[in-house]
Amino acid sequence: MKPLDDDHSRKLFFNKLFGSESDCPEQYKEILNEIVEICGGLPLATVSIASLLASQPALTIDLLTYIRQSLSSLFSGNPTSERMRQALKLSFHNLPQCLKTCLLYLCMYQEGYTFYKDDLVKQWMAEGFIDSTEGQDVEKIAESYLNQLTSRRFIQPIRINFNNEVVSCAVHGVVHDIIVQKSAEENFVVAIDCNEENVDLYHKAHRLTLFGNPRYAKTPTRSIIESQVRSLAFFGLFESMPSITEFKFLRVLNLHISGYGTSV
Repeated sequence: MKPLDDDHSRKLFFNKLFGSESDCPEQYKEILNEIVEICGGLPLATVSIASLLASQPALTIDLLTYIRQSLSSLFSGNPTSERMRQALKLSFHNLPQCLKTCLLYLCMYQEGYTFYKDDLVKQWMAEGFIDSTEGQDVEKIAESYLNQLTSRRFIQPIRINFNNEVVSCAVHGVVHDIIVQKSAEENFVVAIDCNEENVDLYHKAHRLTLFGNPRYAKTPTRSIIESQVRSLAFFGLFESMPSITEFKFLRVLNLHISGYGTSV
């Protein structure tokens, strides 16, 4: 994506943070303009940092100084793609835990996968990711999580209906890389290529994704079936799919069965 010029960068940043540049308190303008400049005209980085600041209970000079110094250090000497990655990682680090968990769940799926909103929020609900108190509509809260992640540009709308509601969405490639790395660190999701000769789990996996080459996929080993999998996503041939009845703890199941040139 081509970088924005200075005027469009400021407009994007301040509109996201305050609604318009004219609504920015005078005492913050100088340091916020410095932050915009550090973002280097990168739309995703600009919106990500503006969303991070907008989510704070209050803006202070100390907070803005910290963000400016952090970005300056992270961006120093880095190419454009790495700057965008670092801005998103900083924004991810500052997400509420409930949003982090919901975002990490998306690495159950391959990069570029399109989610239907209704399906995704139901998966989050089935996983128990939604914080709610008695009397609250859990599905509405789940939808608000999706809206927040979309607003922060971690999730991209793919299709929007006539009511301006998200129908389907996807994860930006850079975001997918970040959550896959974080998921691996936390053992949040285990992804296994069924084509490997020796497929084994050396730890219990609660969330498991199985990928199978349409031509050469093999049946996963028993150790996968015996693990305490709660969420399973399978991408591959019907013949290579494990027996679902063996997954005693399963709560969420997503099957993407492919044939030679077809999929369901």
